[in-house]
Amino acid sequence: MIPAYVFTLGMKTQINRLLNLVLYLTCCAGAGTGLVLAFRLPPRSRGGGRLELLGLDRHQWGDIHFVLALIVIGLSVVHLALHRKWLIKVAASRHLWHLVGGLLLGLSLVGLAFVLPTQVASGGRW
Repeated sequence: MIPAYVFTLGMKTQINRLLNLVLYLTCCAGAGTGLVLAFRLPPRSRGGGRLELLGLDRHQWGDIHFVLALIVIGLSVVHLALHRKWLIKVAASRHLWHLVGGLLLGLSLVGLAFVLPTQVASGGRW
């Protein structure tokens, strides 16, 4: 039986509640897979070797962790879009440049992953 108050809520409120729930559960799943990778399936250098958990090896768990991270990013963008009025009114303190500056800083931090140089580790086996 669905409670009567559900029908009195606006559609935006219902979507927001569902979004928050899915975002929370996805964050928890991401934290769980991160802990699995860190402590249950350590890299080979720490004795991880050929370990599996639930039939999945470290790389497969890493793939799941990565997909969960992409889902969290996508849901966060939707969440911010749903709360854009609040962001402009409160978070930006009526100064739009605060909001734009914060968004640009965040995007710049994400972009660092694509512009920083990679190198072969010293002492590596390659």
